[in-house]
Amino acid sequence: MGAPRTRRRPATLAVIAAALAPLGASELPTRFHVAPMQVYTNSHLRALLRALSPSAVLWTEMEKTDDLLARPDVIAQRLRHACEQQPLVLQLGGNEPRALAEAARRAAAQFGQGLAEVNINCGCPSIETGGANYGASLMRDPALTLAIVDAVAAACPGLPVSVKCRLGVRERWGGEEAAATTQPDSGWWPERDDYDALLRYVRHISSSGALSHVVLHARAAVFAGLSPAQNRNIPPLRPEWAHRLARDVAPLRVTLNGGVGSLADLRIAAARARAATAAGE
Repeated sequence: MGAPRTRRRPATLAVIAAALAPLGASELPTRFHVAPMQVYTNSHLRALLRALSPSAVLWTEMEKTDDLLARPDVIAQRLRHACEQQPLVLQLGGNEPRALAEAARRAAAQFGQGLAEVNINCGCPSIETGGANYGASLMRDPALTLAIVDAVAAACPGLPVSVKCRLGVRERWGGEEAAATTQPDSGWWPERDDYDALLRYVRHISSSGALSHVVLHARAAVFAGLSPAQNRNIPPLRPEWAHRLARDVAPLRVTLNGGVGSLADLRIAAARARAATAAGE
């Protein structure tokens, strides 16, 4: 029996990075990011990926603010190779604006030249199942998301701040047939995919002008009824929504996440993005 799919992900990333290495920046099919993955995108894997590709944008694992602020030396330990691995995005996990801002400020003060961006995790559904109220659960509270973005941006002048989110959130997975017949609830997110709800969310969290970039994992986050691995595969992938969002929230930068598992997938995604831009979609 083959290894679980998640165990092959670092190897797949290494193959893509190696294939991109001979290309100059102008020849790259798109700006390629290595998305954050707990346990995997640590300093050791980032060193390998940077050796393979000087152009790929690398990401840290999600760093919990409570961990980073626990002791003065934690940030130095976790990001000690940041300057060698740039461009590097620091992803933070938490829901308290002041704590997130302080963690970002300390990281920027120590490794400002190595960080290309600070990202707020608003897309991981498995965090809530572990009892924490951040990750994708932040999408339930656009006002709090905006407060976090503003606090982090104020703490790190000149350093771009981004949000990584999903198409939306669902409380429970009942399948697409059930979702199609479910009436919208009274909250921000209906129990079905809804582009207009996503657009309202992104417009709200970017309304102050502090947000520079949205990384859109183009499927919904489901809080109950799916495992973390199923959350990455079962909810329908809708990459065309990233193209629509890029048009509707311009000049805010939008990056598609999800469904890119090979160099061929990367080229197809880039071609679709160019076609959507040319067609005004």
